[in-house]
This record gives sequence, structure tokens and C-alpha cells, in this order.
Amino acid sequence: MLRFEDLRVRDNQDLDRDFFNRRYRLIAESLAELNTQLAQIGTATDNLVTLGLTRVNEVLGPALATASAAAENGFLVATSSTPLTLAVGLETSFEIDDTPARALFAPTPYVVISRGGIDSLNDWAVFRVAAYARENGGLAGEVVAMHGDIGAAQHDDWVISASAGLATALIEAAANVANTLLLAQQAAQDAADAAAVAESVLANGPVSSVNGQTGTVALGIGDIPTLTAQLASKAASSHGHTIAQVSNLQSTLDGLQAQITTVDGGSY
Repeated sequence: MLRFEDLRVRDNQDLDRDFFNRRYRLIAESLAELNTQLAQIGTATDNLVTLGLTRVNEVLGPALATASAAAENGFLVATSSTPLTLAVGLETSFEIDDTPARALFAPTPYVVISRGGIDSLNDWAVFRVAAYARENGGLAGEVVAMHGDIGAAQHDDWVISASAGLATALIEAAANVANTLLLAQQAAQDAADAAAVAESVLANGPVSSVNGQTGTVALGIGDIPTLTAQLASKAASSHGHTIAQVSNLQSTLDGLQAQITTVDGGSY
């Protein structure tokens, strides 16, 4: 390595050709050595970058591919091909399919179970999670609510969504629907009971407001007080009368005759 002492100029030193050549040679050799070291550093840097990129591809590449595949299928969503017939209260387990989504799937306390077909959008169930084993995809728990025809038959195209907030809302909605249905059934039963009582009263109950009679009532003319006497006192529908039978009729006619005679002197 070039040192300052190798280039120092002393007093009374001859500045001839050898003096300069020796120092120039030392400087050239030092620059050549530095160039070699720079080349080695560049090679080492390239090797380090290559090694880093290789490690990134080996470690982060699969993780990024897994995350990308899971994102395409929906965040926190997994599938299962376990054949099951669901029912409320059923304690069972699903085997999450061995796909990239399994590595990222982290179920919440409640998950929504639906089916893969587009004709089953209204069919779903709420599943209370008891345990999940990521290494084999085992998801154990209990079915706590269902909607639609998801439990009508055995299926194996399950789509499992981890969404605690949605599951809670679905449970509350299912409870409200159940309570409303119970109240409606009770109201219908009360109405049926009331109708039965009314029908019984109409069929068998006594009647106390028809002319003092009870039971099946049939009224005749004689059952109505004074009706016969009142009908007998009525005038006949056709009859004739003389002038004398009409009060004041003759005297009124006589008075009219006198007035006419006074006016025109005629007689009639």
C-alpha cells in the first residue's frame, strides 16, 4: 500500500529521472490495486443483490402468490367440499379445501355458510366456531341459524365467510323473525279460539231479547201484544160514504151555493 514516506522529498535530494520514476511507479501500482479492489467490491455487490433477489423469490414469492390468490377469491373467504346436511343445532365440522385461501383464513367467532351456486344466494346458515386447525383445515362448531333451502338436502359446495358483524346481524334478524312468527301464531290461535266461542254462542246460546222468548224464536201475529186489536180497528181498503156521513159537508155546500147566487143571480 502506498505510504506518504515513500513519496517524501528530503533536503539536498537530487531531482533526477529515477526520483520521479520511482514515485510515479508507486502511484500507478497503488491505483491498479485500488481498481482491483473496486472490481472485487462490484462483484461482491452483484452477488449480494442476486442472492437477495433469490431469497425474495423463494420466501416472499409464494406468500405474495398466496395472498393474491386469496384476494381473488375474496378476503377471509374459504371453501369446503365436505358433504353435509345442515340443521339448526347440528354440531359438525367442515374441512377447508387445501387452497391458497386456507393459509390466510382466520375464522371469526361466527361465520356465514353459503353455497357456491348463483341460484343459492338466499340460502345461508350461521355457524358458531368452536375450533379451527389451519394445518388440516378442520373447522368445528355448531349451526345456530339457517335461511332458505340450505338444509333441504346434502351439499358439498360450501363457501365460508369470516364476518363476525354480519353473522351477529343475521342472528338478531333470525331471532326477530322467530319472535314475530311466534306472536303471529299466538294471535292466530287467539282469533281461532274467539271464533269458536262466538260460533258456539250463536249455535247454542239462549236469545233473551226477542219478545221475551229464548232459543230458536219464530214470531206470529198473536205473539205481538195488541196487534190483532189494532188491525181490527183499521178501515177497510175500499168503502163509500153519503153526504150526511161527512161532517159539515152539506152546510158547506149550501154556503157556496148562496155565494154563487149573489154574484151572478143564477141557480144551479
